Amino acid sequence: MLITETPIRSEPKSLDAYRQYIHQVMEIQSETVRRLADTEAMPPIEMAALLEDVANTFLDLSDEIRDFALGRPKGEGRGL
Repeated sequence: MLITETPIRSEPKSLDAYRQYIHQVMEIQSETVRRLADTEAMPPIEMAALLEDVANTFLDLSDEIRDFALGRPKGEGRGL
């Protein structure tokens, strides 16, 4: 299975740090998706897995930014 890689980061301390991290993630994932989508031999199940990985990355970031905005410790707001 093909997995997209995201940059390793420390816990962002500001909204600007989240913005920078999002830009880094988007650059890496956009290039990965472009290369893999251009590969005719890519099985549909791998394409689906790739898109799921991308979506999950952004959903996780959404949760983190919401928790940051609400002043919650990481993960405290999940499952509501």
